[in-house]
Amino acid sequence: MRACTIISNIRFPLILLALLTGSPEASAQPPVGGAIGDSAPASPSKKNEDHGLFDQSSPYLDYGDFNLTEEENEDTQYFQNGRFFGLSFGGGYQSATGNRGKLYEPALPRFDVRVQYWFNFQFAADLGIFFANHSFLDGNTNYEVKLVGYGAHLKYYFDVRDAAAPITFANPYLSFGFGALTKNQISATQSTPDTDSTLSVGGGGGLEFPIVHKRTYLNLELMFHTQNFTDTNETRYRAVTDLSGGFFTLLAHFMFTW
Repeated sequence: MRACTIISNIRFPLILLALLTGSPEASAQPPVGGAIGDSAPASPSKKNEDHGLFDQSSPYLDYGDFNLTEEENEDTQYFQNGRFFGLSFGGGYQSATGNRGKLYEPALPRFDVRVQYWFNFQFAADLGIFFANHSFLDGNTNYEVKLVGYGAHLKYYFDVRDAAAPITFANPYLSFGFGALTKNQISATQSTPDTDSTLSVGGGGGLEFPIVHKRTYLNLELMFHTQNFTDTNETRYRAVTDLSGGFFTLLAHFMFTW
């Protein structure tokens, strides 16, 4: 009996020492009050993350749309609400300026035909032809002057989305361009007409009122053109010393778009 007591007194300190030192014997002992399978699993050790060159976030390595989404939205809006082609017919009043204006009678009406193409909401280009007849009297001789012009213009429409309603409805724009201008002048004393051609450059602006959205519009336009005919700096007529001066026009156009 004494021997059992001595053995148990020796065994308990050894078990306690094994538990404190984490020996295999201690790990083999099942937890008190449950089986081995009920013990909580050990948490896995966290690995050190080593970012490589292509694991890092960078605007040069990551894919970016480079504002493609915004451009696609603008294109979608334009295809849904924009115009592509237009055909306009119009007329108006044309008068010369300077010394030429002192001599020439105004042309009323002047006729215009134009074809237009829109690049986007704000930029468009047009190709056109116009006809205008002037006349003047020098002494007792009456002269008829017929002008035919061909030209191309680039139009810029202002962004009026945040403007007042009347401005948005009027849709103002600027127009600049160049073309060729041909003058045929004849009088009762001439057997053949006096023909002259030159380059014409001009600019101006206008208002574009919708009649039927994306279908029909009314354009009111004020333009000024300058040119240099061969008689510009010559003294041919008694009323003026030369024929310097350009032309300004006030036009109304009905435009059909699709």
